[in-house]
Order: sequence, then C-alpha cells, then structure tokens
Amino acid sequence: MPRCSANKMTLLLLSSIAVLVIISAVITPTSATTIIQLQPTTVSSGDRVLVSANVARNGSTVTLSYYYDQNGNGKADDAGSSWVKIANVTDGGALDADNTTNGFILFSWMTPQLSPGQYIVRAEDPYGPTRTTELTVNNAPLNLVPTIYGSQGISAKGLVNAGNSFSVIAMVTGNCRLCHQTDNPTTENPGVNYTQVESLFSANLSQITGSASDTSVQPNVVHHQQLDWTGIASKTLANNQTLSITVTGTNPAGNLTTQATAYAGVNTAVNIAPTSTNQNANGTAQSSATAQSSGSSGNPLPGFEIPIALAGLTLVAYVLSRKR
Repeated sequence: MPRCSANKMTLLLLSSIAVLVIISAVITPTSATTIIQLQPTTVSSGDRVLVSANVARNGSTVTLSYYYDQNGNGKADDAGSSWVKIANVTDGGALDADNTTNGFILFSWMTPQLSPGQYIVRAEDPYGPTRTTELTVNNAPLNLVPTIYGSQGISAKGLVNAGNSFSVIAMVTGNCRLCHQTDNPTTENPGVNYTQVESLFSANLSQITGSASDTSVQPNVVHHQQLDWTGIASKTLANNQTLSITVTGTNPAGNLTTQATAYAGVNTAVNIAPTSTNQNANGTAQSSATAQSSGSSGNPLPGFEIPIALAGLTLVAYVLSRKR
C-alpha cells in the first residue's frame, strides 16, 4: 500500500475516533442529577413528604429548599417569596433514609406551617444541575373517629357500666405528623416532638367520670394514627342514659381544630355514629360532618384503622390486667 494511502487511512481513523468522542460527550450526561420526586405531591401542613433525588457523585451533599409559588406558574418570580432551606442531605449520611452511599437520597421532610397553594421544591447538587418539582398544599383539619369501650373491650363498644372502668380510642387521619415521631431532626427540619404532639389532643371525660377537672384530659398513649385514654373509672350513672365524650385535636401546623364526639349508653350499648366539627384558628366553624369522612391525601396507611384499633384494645386489656 502506498505511503499516502496509509496516511489517509490513519487520518480517517483518527477523524472517526474524534467524531465518536464528540458524539459520546454530547449524548452522555455530564451528571446523573436529573430526578427529584415527592411522595405524596399533595399534603396538608404538617404532613410528611418523602423527597427523593439522584446525585451526580456518590456521597455528594444536596441542598433541599422550597419556594411559595403564589402565582402558580412554576417559576420563582413572585414578589415577597423567597427560597427557604429544608436541609442539606448527604448521600449515605444521617439524613439519607436509605442509609446507603449509592448516588441516591431519600429524605423525610416534615412540612412546616404552609399557606394553601403551590410550592416549588428544589434540589441543588454542587456537581450537577439544579432540579425542581411541584408540591400542592391543601390545609385540611384532622379527621377524628373516637369510640367508647367498656371494661369488656371490643364487645363493650358504646357501653359504660357504673363504677367500671372504660376506655376511649380515637382514630386519627388527615395529618401524618402524629405517626412520625422519630424522624431525624435538624434545625431546618425539626421533625416531631412527642410531648408537643400529645398536647395537641384532649378529651372531655367529665360527663362519665363526674369530675369537673376532667374536661381536658390528654391521652395516655399516642401512636400511629391512634390516641388512647385507658383505665378511666366511671361515676354512679343512671341506667339507660346516653353519655358522650368529646375529643379535640389540632392540626399541628395548619391551625385547624377538630372536635369529635363519641356516645355510650349506661348498661345498654348504643350505636350512635360519632360526629365532628372543624374550626379554623379564630374559632369559626368551617364544616360539620360525620367523623367517618376520609382524611387528606397525607394519610399514610389508609385501610389499617381496624387492625390498629384491635392493637389498641389489646393494650387496654393489658393495662387493666396489670392494675388488677
């Protein structure tokens, strides 16, 4: 082969390699930071949002923040709005819920008090592009369904016997803060304080106990979607009268209060559905409906109410047996 032909072949080969390198650089992303997702995407203030995002480099730190998009156009161009930091999350670090350095973060964000509307959530990676997604806030009251149980447990639903102990179990949906008391706290994302959550709920037991000091009694137990008042003694009651207990709960970040009333008969069980009234922060009633209505989209585990109630009753029986 002549030398000039060999030189042409070499030049052609080098040119082809150069073209492949250029094409590769064009079609290959310079960063893997392309995704940010929220679950759920519509919440009430105080609900938990799981924020997931991939990162450019394993072990890198992403800054999460949110912005109130007042005009709802998906852009950070609103007068008076500014970005608010949520947290710095390091891939594989303490705030990364998957506990693995794998180029992916999963962060549990307990939302603060937010005005209803649209928000932009942003993930900034020093080694990759900034990504955003949208969050909708529809502040809704809690949904409370209280039930009175006599000393025989679930078979004594809606029944009180004079002098015997009784219990109240209230199922709570519509706000996830009640069920995430152990999320890792940070300055920007303080998580949940058990005592503060407990103080947001009370029950007026005075009609059954006969004590004027029992108008605002905090629950004995606060756990996932459920509040328990256990081992309560009743006063001397008239046979066949109907009694009621009103449970009050406040949405931890939305300043919306729900009152729900449960009913029980003396010596004869009654089956009266609990009723509820929702109020805003200034005490104005917003709506009134039966407490069986569904909660907000922030309800993390719909359909688990019955097993949870049974677990609560088991706890009640255990506490009563210990007292005997």
